[in-house]
Amino acid sequence: MIEGLTIRRRDDVVDRVEKRSTTVELLAKSGPAEVAHQHIEAGRHFFLYASDEWSGFELIFILDGVLTIEPGEGAPASEVVQLQRCDYIYHNGLPRRVYCRATSDVELLLFSSSLTPSFDMARNGMQEMTALAQSVEEKDHATDGHCYRLERLAIRTSEKLGILGQSLIDVSYAAYLHDIGKVQVPSEILGKEGLLTDEEWEQMKRHPDLGAEMLREKDFLGGAAEIVRAHHERFDGSGYPRGLKGEEIPIGARIIAVVDTYDAITSVRPYQAAQAKDEAIEELRKGGGTQFDPQVLEAFFSILREDEILREEGAAAKGAPDAG
Repeated sequence: MIEGLTIRRRDDVVDRVEKRSTTVELLAKSGPAEVAHQHIEAGRHFFLYASDEWSGFELIFILDGVLTIEPGEGAPASEVVQLQRCDYIYHNGLPRRVYCRATSDVELLLFSSSLTPSFDMARNGMQEMTALAQSVEEKDHATDGHCYRLERLAIRTSEKLGILGQSLIDVSYAAYLHDIGKVQVPSEILGKEGLLTDEEWEQMKRHPDLGAEMLREKDFLGGAAEIVRAHHERFDGSGYPRGLKGEEIPIGARIIAVVDTYDAITSVRPYQAAQAKDEAIEELRKGGGTQFDPQVLEAFFSILREDEILREEGAAAKGAPDAG
């Protein structure tokens, strides 16, 4: 050891927190100063807090990948900025939230001198979100991984529809936590393999309202709460709990209705085998204009076509002969 020099190896972090899409590691702390490392998966969105909310990590250095600063709702498109390896930003006195997207997987070095411990705030928020989602998946084992898959599909569909800023963040939270109300539904109803009785079905239909009330207890989930409340509404007005119709239904709820149905059809459940994607797409098409918003369906089908093209290109590249 060298006197006066602290040496840490790659895994020697002070503290660490993760959920499926991001990991934050506290590397060093001295008084209010904190240095952290963050990995964020491609396609994820987050925001920098306005100064009257919480300052957070005020210096962000791009170690690897591409990070895009996006305009908020109503902001000019000229505000879009791409940051790449060795670019960095720092902020102090932000008048409003600034929204960011991981355009590729990104590695960030973060610094904070705030009197409010930034790592603790980040950890608490991530752990709270993870615990909420796990509470559903632990009670309803058929939904294992469902929340994460829905969040990713809902984000991509929202982007296709031009949804930005806080509205997009609200959709991502709502997709991840859309079934949180099921934790208050009796397990014997959730796990029942046969048809529900009328009374049991009425209890099941309460889960959107129950979930919305749970989320409203957290200020940062207020926007997501109303999406969760409406995620079982149908485009023709025949859904529940309020019988909303067309654009009366929040756009985030219309998106979740589509991606939720697709994931349910293509996933193995206790009462069904997974169906092929083509069969799922056909089922969704049949519901266009009745169960689903046709505009949302087309945006969702667009991302499925893009994925299929990428798979075909990848398969072709693997099968191509090496250059002689």
